[in-house]
Amino acid sequence: MEVLENVRERLQEDQDFEKRIVELRKQARDRIKRHISGKKVVVSWSGGKDSIVLEHICRDLGLKKNFWVRCNLEYKQVIDWIRENAPEDLEIVNTGQDLEWLSKNQHLLFPQHAEVASVWFKQVQNTGQQWFFEENNLDMILVGRRTKDGNDPGEEGMDIDEHDVVRYAPIYDWHHEDVLAYMEYFDIDWPPFYFWANGFQVGTGPWAAREYTDSIQNGWREVYEIEPKIVARAAYYIDSAAEFLNK
Repeated sequence: MEVLENVRERLQEDQDFEKRIVELRKQARDRIKRHISGKKVVVSWSGGKDSIVLEHICRDLGLKKNFWVRCNLEYKQVIDWIRENAPEDLEIVNTGQDLEWLSKNQHLLFPQHAEVASVWFKQVQNTGQQWFFEENNLDMILVGRRTKDGNDPGEEGMDIDEHDVVRYAPIYDWHHEDVLAYMEYFDIDWPPFYFWANGFQVGTGPWAAREYTDSIQNGWREVYEIEPKIVARAAYYIDSAAEFLNK
């Protein structure tokens, strides 16, 4: 939250910083126009700040097709927010992971290491994008991945994976402050999850993939503080959830 307040102050006091955001938007638009010419392209939208910024940049470039990859382990608050704030005609891809699946894959619950977190990303986000790419005969998916977030968007933002899915990240070299400042400069509403515990670190995704909890029990505590009903339902499938409730 302190970083966001600092960005707001800089936008008010530093004209060069404001000009930077306007220039970054123009640069991203130019990049996109160069890469999408003659191609069938859609935007992968997650409701997170990077994808929100990307969709905003793409909105008047004729790229109005967006899709959201989810599973059955999403926060109800997030689903409700997306229903109210998603781009028009957003398509949804559901990769199907649910509590029964999680009960058989409890080693993935509340990842404590990047290697485990990456499994979630591959099984949900990457798989859903691959399905949508293939089913719609796309040439390219635009994504909001950035190097500063620890991602590898590929050389100059272009990546082709082992399934021949083509992803291009037009804002791959933006800093965290650039994304925050873009949201503020263009007066874009913030999703609720950024104001939950560790919101700017955790970001979007299934509640069971929540990182930075330090322990399984603390993970249940954080989820309980957001949506108690999630933990109550999970207790029928997962002993550690029942243990948390019994305490």
